[in-house]
Amino acid sequence: QPVVLFLDDLQWADPASLAVITRLLLAPSSPRFLFVGSCRDDEMSENHPVWNMKETVEQTGVNTRIFELSSIDNNTVNSMIS
Repeated sequence: QPVVLFLDDLQWADPASLAVITRLLLAPSSPRFLFVGSCRDDEMSENHPVWNMKETVEQTGVNTRIFELSSIDNNTVNSMIS
């Protein structure tokens, strides 16, 4: 069965949590594992551990993608929920 793990606010993730995620991504038995993480990159330095994790898994051949999303203004939110 496929497994999807979504974690929000990775800018606050501790090194131990990122190590667990890295192990999951690099496990040979995880070809049907999809990890989706979100973070506020404006709150992260260039050497933040999340970027190091991304680089580590990419070096082993794991495909990664970054999707940059902009903020949603109040009018848009109001129209979405009305």
